[in-house]
Amino acid sequence: MPLVIKTKCVSCKKCVRKCPVDAIDMVKGKALIVEDKCINCGKCIKICPVKAILRDRDIVKYQISADLDDVKDSLSKYKSKKAKKRLVKSQLRQIRLQQKVLRGKMKALKHLKL
Repeated sequence: MPLVIKTKCVSCKKCVRKCPVDAIDMVKGKALIVEDKCINCGKCIKICPVKAILRDRDIVKYQISADLDDVKDSLSKYKSKKAKKRLVKSQLRQIRLQQKVLRGKMKALKHLKL
């Protein structure tokens, strides 16, 4: 599922016109992909002149980078090394918990009877 980086979107509406299933709306002057309608064809990604729409593999890199920037911002608020280490450990605990949740969800979806 493509992702629109709102800060990059210039409201040209080229993606809206190119989408074959009308899965892109303009909200507050920025493109928004409607997940239920999107067929993941990638036409919006190719037409975007400012590369504001990311494909799946690029979303992972973008999200990791954004999350690390957030952690670095949080770390800059602490002065002691000990407090910074506690914050990093806390972040790691939260990520491990999220991993467990996702693994459980994936396992349940694989066994879901349709």
